Amino acid sequence: MIGKCPNCGIGLKEPPFNNRETNEVVITLRYRNFVENNKTMASVEKKGYCDICNANITDLKEQIELLKNRTAV
Repeated sequence: MIGKCPNCGIGLKEPPFNNRETNEVVITLRYRNFVENNKTMASVEKKGYCDICNANITDLKEQIELLKNRTAV
């Protein structure tokens, strides 16, 4: 199990899930398509969303805050 998106690094099993792909098989296939066809993946900051899992920058920031709060307790 990969657990994280190979492009943006968001945890696949952690909230928020706002229209984001969490199926590791689908994510692996999308990633392989980019790698095998020598396509470049734009950064989430530039594009506004991840090419692989469709997470947006807000989702990434929310997840970071949620994980910080969990470890702080």
